[in-house]
Amino acid sequence: MNPESRRQTAEAFIFEQEENVSIRYRPSAKQRLVLRSHTDESHPDNIMYTEGIDYVVDYDRGVIRRTKQSGIPDWSHHELYGQTEFDHTAFKNCSNREFTVYGDYVCDSVPLTEGFVVRDSGKLAGVERWLSKLRTGEECSIVVFGDSISAGGEASEEKFMYFNRVHQLLNDEYPHSRIRLLNKSVGGESSRDGINRIQRDVIALNPDLVIIGFGMNDQNKYGEGVGVSPADFESNLRQMIEAVQKLDSSDLVLVTPCWPNPKWWYASGWTGRYAEIIRRLGREYGVGVADVTAVWEQELAAGKSPGSLLLNNINHPNDYGHWLYFQAFVPLLKA
Repeated sequence: MNPESRRQTAEAFIFEQEENVSIRYRPSAKQRLVLRSHTDESHPDNIMYTEGIDYVVDYDRGVIRRTKQSGIPDWSHHELYGQTEFDHTAFKNCSNREFTVYGDYVCDSVPLTEGFVVRDSGKLAGVERWLSKLRTGEECSIVVFGDSISAGGEASEEKFMYFNRVHQLLNDEYPHSRIRLLNKSVGGESSRDGINRIQRDVIALNPDLVIIGFGMNDQNKYGEGVGVSPADFESNLRQMIEAVQKLDSSDLVLVTPCWPNPKWWYASGWTGRYAEIIRRLGREYGVGVADVTAVWEQELAAGKSPGSLLLNNINHPNDYGHWLYFQAFVPLLKA
């Protein structure tokens, strides 16, 4: 492999009939793109698809399509096909699980996702004490605190959940440290619920690192309003940040949310507003920010469809989406 090349592993795709689908990076034709049905190629039910029979890759244009006779599931058979707006409560099954396939390929001269962190005077904000503990081999703890995404929603296996990927990276980078991971996230919650639980589920544990991930349910549209207004979201997040900062030895990383499917009736279109609040508070309080929103926007701008990133086709990332969450952490944790 070219030293400037890197492997893209388990990128998610959804195919409609024989339409071209964008590949995130232009793949090298020297090593063929491989598609399979599961993120984990060792999964007992994994199906390997055959190039030229099940799919065709245009390596020059960076696009891929299924063939007419393909064994790859066709999303045009999904009950949401053709819907311009949908309320998930009106459909039996909105999930993309049976239609999502995963691809491996080599791409040349493509940098890893970078730059999606809040920086303070050229230094990584908010995690220096945490990194110092890891370097000296201290026993450390992480508490993950958020909604269903931070609880691992829609990942096919625990090892693919973004926080477990973070945990594994830290174990690999700092093998002499003992790092305990505690997840205190609850599906369906907003920042309002976080305020009610933070003393019991975070502060009482006195963790070395706190990861806070709210915003998805706050931005949900309900009639003429949203779950939690931007102003109330900011107030709630301030209270959580200040509660953590009262602890003498806890560092903090805030996580911006991914974008929900814009065709989902409950998507307000305000995700960017909530993400900007998180970024601004990160700068103000000097804490780390894993900017998933920015990473997600790059994927969409590169041609990835919302459905190819969201397994429930609504607001929960698939395994590749959890990997994107993880990528937002990498610059913070490999300093």
